This record gives sequence, C-alpha cells and structure tokens, in this order.
Amino acid sequence: MTVRLTLFGLIASLFVGLVYVMTKPLIIEAKEQARQEQLYLLAAPLLANGRIASPVQRELPDDAPASLEHPLSITPIVTDSEQTGVVLPITALKGYSGPIELLLALDQQQRIVGIRAIEHRETPGLGDRIETRKSDWILAFNGLKYDDLAPKDWAVKNDGGQFDSFTGATITPRAVVDALNETLAYLAQHPVILEANP
Repeated sequence: MTVRLTLFGLIASLFVGLVYVMTKPLIIEAKEQARQEQLYLLAAPLLANGRIASPVQRELPDDAPASLEHPLSITPIVTDSEQTGVVLPITALKGYSGPIELLLALDQQQRIVGIRAIEHRETPGLGDRIETRKSDWILAFNGLKYDDLAPKDWAVKNDGGQFDSFTGATITPRAVVDALNETLAYLAQHPVILEANP
C-alpha cells in the first residue's frame, strides 16, 4: 500500500512539474503581452508625433529607492528629433498581499501621463480598485509633477496627504502613493536616468 501511494505521489509530482515546464513560457509571454498593451495605452498621449523606442537599461546608484528595479529598464518615447517622454516600471513593495507592479508614463517635464497596475495580488473588491476596470482612483495622478505638491501631500488622506484611500483597504493605495512619491522625488533629483541618450 505504501509503495503504491509513493508511486502515485511521484507520478503526480512528475505530471505537475511537466505541466509547469510546458506552461511557464506561455505565462511569461502572456505577461509580457499584457505589459506591452499597457505600455502602448499609457504612451498614447505621447505618441501623437512620436514612437516607442527600444528599451534602455540604466544602472542605478545604491541610494536609488526600492521602488525602482536594478538595473532599471526605461522605454523612451521619441520623435525624429527629441525624446518626448518615457515609460518605466515601478514596484509598490508594501501592498496588502505583496508587491504591486506598476507602469508609469512621464512626459519630458516628468509630468505623469499615466500609471497602471500590471500585476498584483490585492484583495478582490477592495485593493483591486487600483485597476482602471474597477475604479478611476489611479487616474487622480494624471497631470501631476512631483513639485506640484508639497512632499507631505504625496500620501493618502489617512496619513495627512492629498490622495483618497479605499474604504476598508488603506494599505493598497498607501503602497501605491508611497512608491510613486519616492520614485518621483528621486527622479526629480536624477533626471538623467530618464534620458535615452544621457
């Protein structure tokens, strides 16, 4: 009996492993396709006279915030003669159910063109209101530059800032606003990071 159970367990494990190996590339491809779709949607206002250029890798110094990947992959938006903006990934590390992966589009003055959640595990019906299909909350950042507000205002209202949180789900919006705050503050001091050809 024990031998049969062991054999069954091994076969089941092998089957699960095989399914994982076979579907992993498809999952990665689907995630990348979703990221590309969001990138195009975010960049749309910058694409009237421009195009999406090839991503550029940026090595960041040790004092870079945790919200930025190391190295950072930026996607410049360019015309024939100039760069008009950039799309970059940021991560809100302190989401309720783990990290929240976001894409942020900025124009050449570092004004927010758009920000979208592209991957998260936030609670359905509560924290998932960071998605535009559930709520327009994340659109409140559009058009803002870091220096449009005092540093203390880049926070949710529960923490004395300007931005609403969700009833019953303050942790998720707090994580997004905090990540945006630290990212924009850092980029305002290091604008060369966003340049396609520094």
